[in-house]
Amino acid sequence: MRGLAEFIMRGRWQALAVAVLGSVLVIAAPMSAAAIALVTMAQGMRNGTWVALWALLPALLLGWVSGDYGTGFLLLSVYVGAVVLAQTLSLSLALMAIIPVSAVGGFVLLTFNTAFLEAMLSMLDAWIAALQSESPETGDSLNALRPTANQVAGLMATGNAFLASLSLLLGRYWQSALFKPGAFGEEFRALKLPGALTALLVLVAMAGALNGSETAAWSALAGIPVTLAGFGLFHHIAKRQQLGGTFLTIGYVLWVIVDGLKVGVLLAVLLDAFLDLGRRVRPK
Repeated sequence: MRGLAEFIMRGRWQALAVAVLGSVLVIAAPMSAAAIALVTMAQGMRNGTWVALWALLPALLLGWVSGDYGTGFLLLSVYVGAVVLAQTLSLSLALMAIIPVSAVGGFVLLTFNTAFLEAMLSMLDAWIAALQSESPETGDSLNALRPTANQVAGLMATGNAFLASLSLLLGRYWQSALFKPGAFGEEFRALKLPGALTALLVLVAMAGALNGSETAAWSALAGIPVTLAGFGLFHHIAKRQQLGGTFLTIGYVLWVIVDGLKVGVLLAVLLDAFLDLGRRVRPK
């Protein structure tokens, strides 16, 4: 990873090569976005904008051909977050800035690119039909869970925001590794949202989940910065208690497979915002 970061920082053409590669190969898009973030934060908004615009061009052309503009919105979301972080030096504000860009991307997809959503749903319907022919009960169960176009757009917006946030964090980690080793860990462990904003985001996320899957797909956007703040709190406690990497790994695995823990993380961040729980944990 450090070697790739060093290559990106050698010059604008090296940075552009990495950024464009990710905009063409979807699997490499997060690396491309992280490269844009690194250049924007380390070399200034002018160089970052130059790299971002040239990387966006093939992503938009690919979207025009395939109908999938996901990579373009990912690059744009990370660029906006990197600009905010470079200007404010606030990781929490940078992560928050990604949310409205992702939401706009979802609404644009739902409003102007319904053909792409319908194509995705048609593929899903064909898969469910194939399962029904082999196992009617399984197929019927999946058919009952079939999402609508609105849900798919919301899920894609939420997925974009989460992936963009991780890409921004990767770019920040690269910057720290190159210029100030250890700074990213301290910054991430100190990540915290204002109390009132945390309460609002948790309320939106929980209310949407309780109102059904139609709104849950969109309201999950509000939970992303809170969840990342929860990860920061998790790392802070692990560092202070000297719990090690195994504890962190198990914690992340459980968070992925246990849905209740996702809600638990939101509530833990909400309590920490007002009671400073992470700082009250006594070290061993």
